Amino acid sequence: MLEKEYENIITSEITKEKTVTKPIIEMIEEFERKLTETDFLNNAVIVEEYFGIKSGTATARDKLLENQIVKKDWFLNATCNFLLDDFKGLYVFIHDGKPFYFGISKKVLRRIIQHVKGEDQSKATLAYNIGLKYYKLKNNSFYLGRRTDFDFKKYVDPIKMFLMKQKVAFFKIEDDNELYFFELYCALKYKTILNSFETH
Repeated sequence: MLEKEYENIITSEITKEKTVTKPIIEMIEEFERKLTETDFLNNAVIVEEYFGIKSGTATARDKLLENQIVKKDWFLNATCNFLLDDFKGLYVFIHDGKPFYFGISKKVLRRIIQHVKGEDQSKATLAYNIGLKYYKLKNNSFYLGRRTDFDFKKYVDPIKMFLMKQKVAFFKIEDDNELYFFELYCALKYKTILNSFETH
């Protein structure tokens, strides 16, 4: 049994209010501004051009900066003022002007590279999830085996190549609350079926 003195301290700790930088309605208004001002659907880039076979995060960063797709201050380390390879935020995969997947990461460029080059289902999760749909189309049945037994080369590698031909856009967001909320907001606004918020 929990001792009373510790129960009081723990109760005090777990009932503290979380610090939220902005009210929810203000966040939503800012999300709409971001989506409108960036014109992300028209300013998205072809994945392969920036994340192709020989591109790592530093190469992708340099190309994106050179073509003014992203801003230099997205990569600046605030304490040391040197350029980092990556940034925290949201990314969106787009096909023919329609978003089909929103993702968030502390390292956006690295995450995109994992989606299109990852060697297993834990890294290339987007390709794996689409690969399951590809499997169903080819076999007229759902895949019921273990994730680790899925024929990655046969069903996921072609999807990774497909993803390379799609477009991607980015949003830098530092605040964790805003980042998670923005992903949910975008997924619901654009009705992206690949964004699943189911509990397991």
